[in-house]
This record gives sequence, C-alpha cells and structure tokens, in this order.
Amino acid sequence: MPMLRVGAASLVAALAFGAPAPAETWQPQTESPMWAATREQLTQSGDLPARPWLFMEGLHTPALRAAEYLADPTRTRLGVAFDGALLIQKKDADNWTVRLVRMRALCNQQRLQRLSAQGAWVDYVGRDGTAAKVQWICALRPPG
Repeated sequence: MPMLRVGAASLVAALAFGAPAPAETWQPQTESPMWAATREQLTQSGDLPARPWLFMEGLHTPALRAAEYLADPTRTRLGVAFDGALLIQKKDADNWTVRLVRMRALCNQQRLQRLSAQGAWVDYVGRDGTAAKVQWICALRPPG
C-alpha cells in the first residue's frame, strides 16, 4: 500500500486476520455501490494504486467511514503476503485518506504481521473476530 503508510493500518489488520476458525464462518462483505464509487474515485485521482482490490469490510458511523481492501495475495513459505489498503473519511471531512501497508499472514502460527517503515516484520494485534479472517486469507488461491 505506496507501500508503507501504516498509520491507521491497524484497522486493515484487525479486520483481516487472527487465529484459525472455520473459513465458512466468515466471508468478505459485498462491496456496496458507495464503496465501489469511492474506490474508483481514489484510483482515478492516483491516491489508490490501480489493481484488483478485494473488498473486505466497511464501517460507516456518524464519526467515521472506513473500508479495508486486500490485493495481490502471494503464497510464501510462511503463509500469505499481500497489500492492504484502508480508505478513511472522518466526520465533516471532504477528503479521503488512503493508508497502504504490506502485510503477511503466518498461517501455521496464526499471526498477522505488517512491514514497518524500517523494513522489519512486526506483529499486528487483532481484535475479536479476526481468527476466521486469517484462515480465510490463508485459504486464498493466488490468481493464475
């Protein structure tokens, strides 16, 4: 995500990963027309890299709108590496903030990590409900 802006990326990880649980218990949300239009607008403006983003989840409260996306999942020796994007718009703001981060799911260790600005993998602390998401990501089949 450019690749290493990690400020609010904890939402990306928190919504995307955790320890294993039955994959059928969680599936990404369907991308609503509002999120699709927002993603397209941010892609056209150059704020979000053009690639096939997979919508994971969206949040809409009076104070915040935020959505998580995943792109380019790649199977590695340890699990699945991918790019994550978080689209954020705070209350009364006209502009969107795009946060990009390189992440990986360590499938056998049931952990999620992000790549720090210093180039080191750092554990990413999730929240309740992330366990099934980690398993779901680890079950992704790379395109091709």
